[in-house]
Amino acid sequence: MTRTQPTQPTQIDEESRAILRRIVESLAWRQLAVINILGHGLKFVTELDVKLRVVGELDRALELFQSLRALYAELGWTDLESAVRDRSQEVPYPESRLEFGVAYYISGLTEEVAMQGFVESSHAPFAAIAKKHVEAAAHRPEPTRFIEYCSEPSNRPHGQELLDRWVVAARRSFGRTDSPHDAQALKLGLTTKRGADLDRIFCERMAPVLVRCGLALPSLER
Repeated sequence: MTRTQPTQPTQIDEESRAILRRIVESLAWRQLAVINILGHGLKFVTELDVKLRVVGELDRALELFQSLRALYAELGWTDLESAVRDRSQEVPYPESRLEFGVAYYISGLTEEVAMQGFVESSHAPFAAIAKKHVEAAAHRPEPTRFIEYCSEPSNRPHGQELLDRWVVAARRSFGRTDSPHDAQALKLGLTTKRGADLDRIFCERMAPVLVRCGLALPSLER
């Protein structure tokens, strides 16, 4: 795993510092969930080349978490893992190779979209972390095994069930559409996108896969 160099201290007022703490914790619990999903899913993968790709994603996810932990410490707090562990454990684990493919794709897309709101953050060290992650995540392959499975119409009800489980969890992770924390983070320049913006981008990015699978985007009420 690549070691992340500590960021240089950056001056930040107390209000921004408190909001940035919430943002970092929100990203970190999602990242810890991704790490656990990737580690768990390796047991379903038999092909060496696919194992290597998953391990590469796992290494990148760990590096991102390490960067967030360093930023958290710079802001004046410690033990990021303990702060987010309980929430990350709420995320389900895939139960088959087919479901792992869905979880792998959707969880990776979720973290990429989430980081897009921070590539132009007014907090320069955070913006650098976000930009590096978004650039590295731009080459994620589609879930070809799942798409092939759903090409058979009789498989689509099961495919929709798996998709619903992970898409609903992903969309809810972006937060409430009317969150006052979103509004304040935008006002302070810490982010450039509301949770509703991230949800829209995520749905747009999912659309081509949904079309190829013959499936529908699940609503958050399901």
